[in-house]
Amino acid sequence: MKEQKKNKAFRFRWYRRVGVMMWMIFSYLSLFAYIPDEIYVAEEGDRTAFARGLPIDVVEVEAAQPVFGPQRVGAAAENDGILLCRLFDLIPVKQVVVHDTSRQMVTAAGTNIGIYLKNSGVLVVECASFTNQSGALISPAAYRIRSGDIIRSVDGETVTSKEELIEAVEESGGRQIVLQVIRGSDVIDVAVTPEVAADGTNKLGLWVRDDIAGIGTLTFVTEDQDYGALGHGVSDLDTGELIQIDTGGIYETRITGISKGKRGTPGEVTGLIRFRPSAYLGTIGENGDNGIYGKLEQLPTALDEVEEIPVGYKQEITQGSAQIVCSVTGKRKTYKIEIENVDYHAREENKGIRYRVVDEELLDTTGGIIQGMSGSPIIQNGRLIGAVTHVFVDDPTRGYGIFIENMLTEL
Repeated sequence: MKEQKKNKAFRFRWYRRVGVMMWMIFSYLSLFAYIPDEIYVAEEGDRTAFARGLPIDVVEVEAAQPVFGPQRVGAAAENDGILLCRLFDLIPVKQVVVHDTSRQMVTAAGTNIGIYLKNSGVLVVECASFTNQSGALISPAAYRIRSGDIIRSVDGETVTSKEELIEAVEESGGRQIVLQVIRGSDVIDVAVTPEVAADGTNKLGLWVRDDIAGIGTLTFVTEDQDYGALGHGVSDLDTGELIQIDTGGIYETRITGISKGKRGTPGEVTGLIRFRPSAYLGTIGENGDNGIYGKLEQLPTALDEVEEIPVGYKQEITQGSAQIVCSVTGKRKTYKIEIENVDYHAREENKGIRYRVVDEELLDTTGGIIQGMSGSPIIQNGRLIGAVTHVFVDDPTRGYGIFIENMLTEL
């Protein structure tokens, strides 16, 4: 009996030690979710703001030091600092690269814009079949050309529009042609032989697109008239591929309707894009994962008297009250939201901020976040901290946003 009690006591102590050890490992690894890899800090900024509420001490070190666990330190430039985070001031946990910067001033826009993008080639939406002169259903390009491919040239001759592609195929006379195609990050040559359709024209059997237009929201404008918008890239609706642009522009737009968001059904802003010189605002120079960027030639009229505000960096964002600025009603207005979570390590860069719309007026008007609001500035404590990017399909009152620093670094 004594032996059994002794064994039982031993097992209890062993389980307790293992439990304590597992808890320590879990707590140690959990800290990685709350400590950023790198931060931007303005002159008056707090370099240790991210450590509030965490059981860590932060000290500045001259060079990266060995620590336990995964590390991604090494991107520090010559003038950057390195902060060492230690658990209970004893165990090195993580190192943070500090980019010292000036507090940038920008105009938080929140105005709707019309967006026009011209592909750098002809985008293949899908392969299709057609009837040839014998009455058979055929698709010459099937299994050779894929949805999402971008056709750049035919037999060495550049094509930039649907019309140029159609003309080149027709002029082939039914002989084999070579298409230069961008497929992902690769450039390949694909040989295809057009077929004569029932109407007597030569065809490949492709649905293609060479441009795209839509409505979004302008996020910010710098004093140099550089701008950022959307907070995410413009992708083709059918293929899901990011549009590779040749040229593009943004325009003043007039809101014509609102479809309210409901659970399972995203809402949408509809509008009329004014494609005329007087409504032209500026160029689109880049369409990237974190938004569209370019140079303004004229400021939207709604921003004529809007004052610049400072930007806020991710470690300065706190849970709680904030605002978004948008123009879904046709007028630039500010609405209340609650920031629920700040994720320094979101899998997608434009989902670092999670928030909930609490403004009754906006909820009555749109049901929450709807398509066309992407790019709406997020402001907290008088600083521009981010932009609206995504909505929860099952709950339109909640959505994601991108840290504004992720957009500014694209300029």
